[in-house]
Amino acid sequence: MTLSRRNFVKMGGVLAALSAIPGTHYLLRDKMINPLKAFSEQPGARVFRTQKAEPERLVKRMIELLGGIEALVGADDIVVCKVNSQWWRQGMVNTDVLAAFIELVVNRPGFSGEVIITDNHQSEVPDSRGWNTDIRNGRFNYNELVQYFQERGYKNVTKYHWHPAGPNPAPLQFGGSGNSVVTHPAEGDGYIWPQDLYYECPYGQRSLLAYPVFTSAFSGTTIDLKNGAFKNGSYTAQPVKFFNFSALNHHSSYSGVTASIKNYMGVVDMSCGYPAPNPKNTFNTHHIGASRLFRALARYNNILKKIPGFYSVYLDPDVFRFRFTGGVLGAYMREIRRADLNILTAVYVGWGSRTDPGQADKTDTLLASTDPVALDFTGATQVLLPATVRAGAPQKLIELNDPKIENGPFRRFLEETRRELGGTIDPALIEIIDG
Repeated sequence: MTLSRRNFVKMGGVLAALSAIPGTHYLLRDKMINPLKAFSEQPGARVFRTQKAEPERLVKRMIELLGGIEALVGADDIVVCKVNSQWWRQGMVNTDVLAAFIELVVNRPGFSGEVIITDNHQSEVPDSRGWNTDIRNGRFNYNELVQYFQERGYKNVTKYHWHPAGPNPAPLQFGGSGNSVVTHPAEGDGYIWPQDLYYECPYGQRSLLAYPVFTSAFSGTTIDLKNGAFKNGSYTAQPVKFFNFSALNHHSSYSGVTASIKNYMGVVDMSCGYPAPNPKNTFNTHHIGASRLFRALARYNNILKKIPGFYSVYLDPDVFRFRFTGGVLGAYMREIRRADLNILTAVYVGWGSRTDPGQADKTDTLLASTDPVALDFTGATQVLLPATVRAGAPQKLIELNDPKIENGPFRRFLEETRRELGGTIDPALIEIIDG
């Protein structure tokens, strides 16, 4: 395990405090026990882009580019719209974009299906944060958006709060827990924790690819995200379409950028594995790369956080190793469910923050692709990075938002997703189609 030179110096004070804690002398190095998989070849990718218009017009132009709503949604489809409800302002999906998309779906000729807006923000209270915020991105929060359609007679537009299923007594992020772990949709709603479907990082740590089972308030149909619609004791032939709506923002020094891939963090169950106690010897998606040193620092952070430089060591890319979360999400998309379409709602982008309007820019852009790797690379290079430069942001922030920097956290995250899922980060192989 290697650290940046700056953090190596800071480590001195942290380790001095850590050495006073019994049994921590072995924590300095993890041994890589599994070789990394080889990268797959990069195929060509297409990213669709509309710009310089109000959200409703951006959506209409985008859907026209993609062949019309009939090319995306069938007459009887269950349309699952995954949003980001963990944050507000630019951190959440632009709800004017989402409203315009749903409008096209419910008014599709012959449509008899339904639309479900859903997310797991991993917090203790499901109906909170982006669901009921008064600091909106667009005209609505998510609850208001559902109400808007319901009051106009579209009873087939509903919502569902995915919620962590297992115990989580000492969470390192948020605190959602305790809904229900199930093994089959016949048992009711919750999360399935499949023991035979997991991602294993090169250090031998495993993350189960837990996935939600949830029942529509409109139709009573249960949706198993991996296996499809379930009703009256059996799986049905009713199609389930999955649209991944996300925001585009700077995230952190350990992650760089958040976009469509990281939006899957609101699909997985963060009570499944470390720091939660079950299943034993597993790690949740956020902490799959956590080194022994990170886990020791996390355990004693109430003691150590007063030491200057603590957090820069704690979140060092080779201590936290968040890039392997990208690997989990790539495996998740491959094994559980890959979105039928990923849509980046970059009407506003947060070049320095997900919630501070002073660190955001109005870019009036919509991007979509079936390749989430190509989409996130393009969104960062074509929209977020230029906004960061225009804002006169510090050089460190510019570098964190630039996926072309090969040792940067966002590039490493994308590479681990690509290692599991495939996808394209070569701009020469990405065709941007404007409309």
